[in-house]
Amino acid sequence: MRMKKWLLTCLLAAALSTAIAQEKEYLYEIGAGAGVSWGYGDVNASKAVYSPALSYSLIYRYNLNLRWALAAELQSAGIKGDTRDFDAAFPGGDYDFSRRYWQLQVRPEIHFWNYGLGSDYREKKRYTPFLTAGISAGLVNGGDEGSSFVLGIPFGAGYKFKMAKRWNAQVTCLFTKTFSDELDGRVDPEGIETSSLIDNDWMASIQLSVTFDFKERCIECHNQKNQMRK
Repeated sequence: MRMKKWLLTCLLAAALSTAIAQEKEYLYEIGAGAGVSWGYGDVNASKAVYSPALSYSLIYRYNLNLRWALAAELQSAGIKGDTRDFDAAFPGGDYDFSRRYWQLQVRPEIHFWNYGLGSDYREKKRYTPFLTAGISAGLVNGGDEGSSFVLGIPFGAGYKFKMAKRWNAQVTCLFTKTFSDELDGRVDPEGIETSSLIDNDWMASIQLSVTFDFKERCIECHNQKNQMRK
């Protein structure tokens, strides 16, 4: 009788550990984010979080594995400023602006730890810092300056937390180095010829986003492929 109880206990423990280890994983995420954005350029040369404006985005993410993801993000970032906020005289007189920068980003993300739920040999964690960098293309418009096409290199860091089995939260700080001097509506107002890499404007943002997982990953199929390769 004791032997049967012992065997039953072992079977239940094995079944429970298997269920935990086989926590579902998902290939894709979709969601949205919001936060603040600001610009660096001819009006604001270096002041962080200067005149913050509303930033929001739609996010699509492909989870290649527990350490790597590929994010596509459509972001709308407000940029505004006023030369009267600074002591230095601005060429051509005082100037203020309020513009909106739309950019489509494609960025790989690398996690510091294996990101996910469940307990198995991969030692998954439900939270992880991450680094990211990529490319972007978009438009800046607003005011009397019209619209301009902008290419950029977004890069930054963030923190992910899995709130539930299929829900994730992220805090992301991004800087975008653009190949344009028109984010603030003024192109080289001082008339000094310098490298375009120095003259070009920057955009920065901090956002909180929430995403939902979908399309379950076939873990057994993945394991079978690995065994066939061996």
